[in-house]
Amino acid sequence: MYQMKKNIPALILAMVLCIGLAACGAGDQKKGGNTAIVGTWELSEIAAGSSKMGAEDYMKSADVDKVPVLTFEDDGKVTLDVNGDSGTGTWAEEGGAYSITYKSGDDDVTKSVELDGSTLKMEQNGYALTYEKK
Repeated sequence: MYQMKKNIPALILAMVLCIGLAACGAGDQKKGGNTAIVGTWELSEIAAGSSKMGAEDYMKSADVDKVPVLTFEDDGKVTLDVNGDSGTGTWAEEGGAYSITYKSGDDDVTKSVELDGSTLKMEQNGYALTYEKK
């Protein structure tokens, strides 16, 4: 657990840098729309292997006042806010499957997002991130 807590600030910084660099579209996927993903999602858990950390523990270990928040807009834009630092990307839905796309350097990066009711899950740098809809 200690090792995971030690890496949390680096993980969050990587998330901000990846999503914050730029946004790019993704092929023929539907962007935006009136879907279940639209809204604000707050980080509730970070897991790596069998280690898990809740939002309050994350805030203590990363020495931040707020947990990360993802906001999905109707127009296909997604914003990640980590303690006041934010970055943007786009989201898309195709056949009931959701994804987000952002630039990392010169490369377009697309990540799958699993939506299950009021829970959103995604993988980032070996961590499983769980968000709850607010």
